Amino acid sequence: MPLSRREFLLAGASAPLLAACATDLTRYSGEPLPALATRLGVCAASHVTLKAGRPGAPVLVSGCTSASPLPSDPVFQAASLTKPVIAFAALKLVRDGQLDLRASVSRYLPEGYVHRQKPFNSANDNPVDHVPASTLARIPLGTLLNHSSGLPNWTRGPLSPEFEPGERWQYSGEGYMLLQAVISAVTGQDIESVVAQRVFDPLGMRHSRLRLTDDIRAQVLDGTSWLGGRVRFDIREPNAAASLYTTAADYARLLAAWLADPALLALTLAHPMPAKPALGLAWGQGWGIETAAGGPYLWQWGNNPGFRAFAMVSVASRNGFVLLTNSERGMPLAASLAHATVPAEHGVFRFDALG
Repeated sequence: MPLSRREFLLAGASAPLLAACATDLTRYSGEPLPALATRLGVCAASHVTLKAGRPGAPVLVSGCTSASPLPSDPVFQAASLTKPVIAFAALKLVRDGQLDLRASVSRYLPEGYVHRQKPFNSANDNPVDHVPASTLARIPLGTLLNHSSGLPNWTRGPLSPEFEPGERWQYSGEGYMLLQAVISAVTGQDIESVVAQRVFDPLGMRHSRLRLTDDIRAQVLDGTSWLGGRVRFDIREPNAAASLYTTAADYARLLAAWLADPALLALTLAHPMPAKPALGLAWGQGWGIETAAGGPYLWQWGNNPGFRAFAMVSVASRNGFVLLTNSERGMPLAASLAHATVPAEHGVFRFDALG
């Protein structure tokens, strides 16, 4: 059965607790990934490494002896790895002159924004509120991409900024849902069509969707809870913050395309918003930015019930990786992969939101 939005939010809220239990993920960095997957009981982990911007072949690891046979090209929920996909489309629109990162959101939504308070629930349980244009006029478009809009991650009630937009960093799924509305307004298309035409199709991401569709259902893995139970959480509507279904090979194509586009990289890295300065973390237009040896690094983590995901790439060397797992115990595998592919003292693996 699909999870309710309340269950989704509760699972997300548990991430800091789980991260606290895991403490410093750098302690896993020296352990080979297959052995670590087995020790943690991660039933499925798929990863692709990039060398000089070129993706290698996907590697599939199973750490569960009792697990059912895996599809040859499994599809995972990638959770917040959705956000760079949406950012890729948005920045393409910026380059085409259809969006301006300095403009207020009200330019694109002059009638305001209909905010769904339960975006993961069905239409029968989906109250809405109206965010007026006067509120949107306070929010520059670029603050949605770098998580400085003042909007919360998720809210159970009416939506409004919690502080002056642009003042500081605060991670926000709601901001990306608002960005979804902006993209649809300027293109006259639903977000699935925009992403298919501007991201998935041109990059050859053949197994990627913004919701669960029948054509990929046989490839999609169930998730696994922290305690080892099966998690079935089907996302049936596109959500710019969290609904991506993809393969490691597909997502590596997105990383490669970003690295191959100097103008896109320049937009991404311009005017980063400090996030966790003590860890060397800021946020650019669509990606986290880590300052460390061999960097800067673009990175993003994903955390949906039953799934953990991570992507990281060095802008300088263009080496990096994408990792998708079907387990709430899967995040330590990212530290292992980083040690093998982009070795450095990565402050991101001490970031308290990772779990």
